[in-house]
Amino acid sequence: MLALIALLHAAAMLKSTPVILVCLLIAFNLLDAIAYASPSRPQLHCECLPSQPCWPNAASWTALNRTVGGRLIATHPILYECHDPNFDNAACGRIKYFNNDQWRLLQPSALQVPNWEQDEGKGCLGFNKSTPCHQGAVPLYTVKANTVLDVQETIKFAAKHNIRLVVKNTGHDFLGRSSGASSLSLWVFNNKDISFDDKFVPIGANEDTNGTTAIILGPGVVWKDVYKSADKHKVVVPGTTSTVGATGGYCQGGGYSPLSTTYGLCADNVLQYKVVVADGSFKIANAHQNMALFWALRGGGGGTFGVVVEAVYRTFPAMDGINMALWDLSFLGNKPKSVIFKQWLSLQANLTERGWSGTSFFTDKSLKLQYFQPNSNKDRLSIDYFLRSINSIPGIFAWGSVGHFPTFWSAFQAYNPHDYHGIENRLVASRLLPREKFETPDGIKELTDVLLKAQDRIRGEGNPKAEIIMHTVAGGVVADGNDDETCVHPAWRKALATIGTFASWTGDQPLEKQQEYSRNLTSTVQLWRDITPGSGTYSNEGDVNEPDWQENFFGTNYPFLKKIKRMVDPHGLFVCRKSASLALFY
Repeated sequence: MLALIALLHAAAMLKSTPVILVCLLIAFNLLDAIAYASPSRPQLHCECLPSQPCWPNAASWTALNRTVGGRLIATHPILYECHDPNFDNAACGRIKYFNNDQWRLLQPSALQVPNWEQDEGKGCLGFNKSTPCHQGAVPLYTVKANTVLDVQETIKFAAKHNIRLVVKNTGHDFLGRSSGASSLSLWVFNNKDISFDDKFVPIGANEDTNGTTAIILGPGVVWKDVYKSADKHKVVVPGTTSTVGATGGYCQGGGYSPLSTTYGLCADNVLQYKVVVADGSFKIANAHQNMALFWALRGGGGGTFGVVVEAVYRTFPAMDGINMALWDLSFLGNKPKSVIFKQWLSLQANLTERGWSGTSFFTDKSLKLQYFQPNSNKDRLSIDYFLRSINSIPGIFAWGSVGHFPTFWSAFQAYNPHDYHGIENRLVASRLLPREKFETPDGIKELTDVLLKAQDRIRGEGNPKAEIIMHTVAGGVVADGNDDETCVHPAWRKALATIGTFASWTGDQPLEKQQEYSRNLTSTVQLWRDITPGSGTYSNEGDVNEPDWQENFFGTNYPFLKKIKRMVDPHGLFVCRKSASLALFY
């Protein structure tokens, strides 16, 4: 143990990041050996269920409620009062916005991806009051955590009683990690502190460390609030969709945005985390202390190593304007579709070099574009060239515009003026596409052929809402990121884009149909896996049935994430789908 302490101390004193990582990895190996050699090493246990004697009694729940200031909620599905035997006409009538993302943010039991409120196809769906209403995957209890102490006490309670704990901010998670059957939910949405520091220095840094501009966020902040605040302070913070939480799984899973090629992934810009770990203790993780935990929290996945109660991100000077291109290209027939897809894919590497990044929506009859060019001087030639060239192709109809805006927030508001995102049941799967595939005629042809095959496979499955979306958000600064400082999949540094396949549906679908959609996604993305050996997946948009998920989600970082997991959470309190949480069981 003395040798371990010496190694960790030496790592903290060194200036060289690669040397620090080597010391840390040696320390992890030593720690793992000590843990396995110890006869008193904690053993994992199955979580307690409400039907078992180990489940907390009413007095225990009452005590927890007092401890957290009366903020313990007995949680029900949002349509609970619209079904017998609990039907309440007045209460049910008030649920008018159950498919509105902003309304759902305020509900302790609601997710932004409603299918994850179900458990094995059972949930509480629709307004037919005679239809059975099941609890599904909605937690039985929720703690509305307002303080760090609330977080600590909730974690200690879950650990003491060996019950499943889930962490939720907005519930915007495609793998359903914000829900769990027979669980206790830690809801951090209500802490929305935002502050700025022009000379932030991580705690524990040397006295001569230069400060940097930073934004400091509470655990319940969403990106819309960050954009508004950053705009007022005339700085830029790279983020994503307005209803996504800014401190949780988005950044802890890597976090791309339309600004990534200019400023890097979210994980690249973390300066410090304050986190509560599985024993309820409070940790400060940065480049100077708790370095292993800090590394794991930047790409190792949300809900895995602890609960972040404060995040500090680097900010950047205000932009010199930003261009935004919104275009809709429609076509008739397969020949113009093949031509336009191939031409668009062949431009991606050049567009990235010119500072453009964004999203392409490939459907059977159209190509929709949403692209941004930060720090622009109104140079639109790279996009205009493509639009002019495709206008000469018979059977193609294009409309849209390229606008110039003074700030990212002004462009964001123009793109989504009503700040509304419809709620749909959704399953996703994705793959990181290496830059080299976009740099040769053979690579472009291969990408085009697979894209068309993927469309045929999805269309043959029969889900009219299934689509393929490509996010050209890598390259640029992302490619320059330091793999020693973060644990995002190394494939990000060689990628140019991530391509995703989505299956969506509204209303109810039987479990068998949902499973059919899921199998089809896995089969479709296999086409991309086959042509990108050695690449990986963006874990926040990963396939719930991802084959070899340890490698595809985390790459060579997975063995070290396992060791860190065992170090900070030896009993496996934090367990969620397709994450290093499951390392304890492998």
